[in-house]
Amino acid sequence: MLKNINPNWNKSVISITILLSLVLSIFVLISPEYSSQVLKNIYNYLSNMFDGFFMYGSFALLIFLLVLALSKFGSFKVKLSNKPSYSMFSWSSMLFAGGIGATLLYWSTVEWIEYYNILKNDSTLLDKDLMLYSRTYPLFHWGFSAWAIYCLPAVAFGIALTLKPDTNLTFSGILGAKNSFNKFILDVLFIGAIICGAGVGLGLSFPLISSVISKIFLIERTVTLDIFTIVICSFIFGMSAYVGVQKGIRRLSNINVVMVIIFLLIILFLGPSKYILSNSADSFVFLLKEYIPMSMTTGTEISINWSVFYWAWWLALAPMIGTFIINVSNNKSLRQIIFGTIFIGSFGCIFSMMILSNLSISLFESGYINSPNIIENNLMSKEELVVKTISSLNYNYLLIAFSIILIIFLCTTYDSATYVLASASMKNSSMESSKSLRVLFALFLVVQPTLLMYLNGVDSFKWIMVIFSIPLLFIYLMLIYSILKNVYSIKIT
Repeated sequence: MLKNINPNWNKSVISITILLSLVLSIFVLISPEYSSQVLKNIYNYLSNMFDGFFMYGSFALLIFLLVLALSKFGSFKVKLSNKPSYSMFSWSSMLFAGGIGATLLYWSTVEWIEYYNILKNDSTLLDKDLMLYSRTYPLFHWGFSAWAIYCLPAVAFGIALTLKPDTNLTFSGILGAKNSFNKFILDVLFIGAIICGAGVGLGLSFPLISSVISKIFLIERTVTLDIFTIVICSFIFGMSAYVGVQKGIRRLSNINVVMVIIFLLIILFLGPSKYILSNSADSFVFLLKEYIPMSMTTGTEISINWSVFYWAWWLALAPMIGTFIINVSNNKSLRQIIFGTIFIGSFGCIFSMMILSNLSISLFESGYINSPNIIENNLMSKEELVVKTISSLNYNYLLIAFSIILIIFLCTTYDSATYVLASASMKNSSMESSKSLRVLFALFLVVQPTLLMYLNGVDSFKWIMVIFSIPLLFIYLMLIYSILKNVYSIKIT
């Protein structure tokens, strides 16, 4: 079937992508509820077993990257053949928009509720500490350690591609696997994480976008509306993927970052400004003070059910995001890449979390919306609660802006996935991915997860994605070894 395709295409990667998607989908769709429960049980077992690895390892990784950036090797410049260089603003916009989808705005509004409902039963916590921890954990989970997890593959790929430009842009290429079996396993892990990440992101984002549209136009959220939303989003990111990074992803990312900043500032000024600013400052100071204890906490309900889950999730998404980041980082030093990824990504997420979380908390403390009770008793979906929170400001244009931002966020993230899969499907990294491959993967990444979403298979893909992260722990150790081996072979003056 693949005999007559473009000779520059990597048939192995393309075949693995298609076959792995089909195998995972068939496994999930045979019995979505049963497969979800089985996979969840596997994840629960593994999360307890690897709790310490995730918690200690993510913090150690953050320290490793910061030390590398501050060392003499931080001045090493990444040089990529046939890749353009971008301004700091465009680069920052792309790494942030590519690494964070519409789920950021979703969890910014409701994540604090999960921690509040867990911690309210802790008799050792005072009320003020209960709310302080509830505000701070979202900042922790979307902050420095999370973006360090994204950053490691970018650093490893950047050094390896600079030293050997004809390397294939997958784990097997970067790690120099020679054995066919090892290459196959490494590529399956690389591609599988991307496919599952796309499935989960789509499953979480489309319901939220449809809920916002239904509120704006005062219509019931139906299958027809969901399909309309999917078609519109697919058209946007299909076109963006076709025109490529320079004209597509870069422009969307620049627009999106500006819109997000303006949107959040409007909420800050129209909402309870003093409350948001005061509590944001308190939670950020508390984050810095408690960062090491929070990073080292193991065996608790939050660490196992949330921290480990988040680190596993970031780890599973890291092959895609790290590969995308390095593809747009030509002529950037390791110091710029490390500091930029960790701090630009973290502060962007923290800014969003502070404003939207504190808007939601202010509504709870004023008695307007009892969010913890709503979620605890399943009185409303999280998507509806997000819409209700934004609507509380009584400005319709905010919801319209919110829907546009969600759609562009979703598109930039899926453009990144499409671009990475298409780049990995070329025989070496110096080749520009073909437009036909980008469009093929753009369609593929929409159709397959959409079917899963409507057949209740998203939860299964969520557990598969985080299960993929367990072997990625060992891949990361190999990437660290690759970085150390390569940097010590470089002559830095």
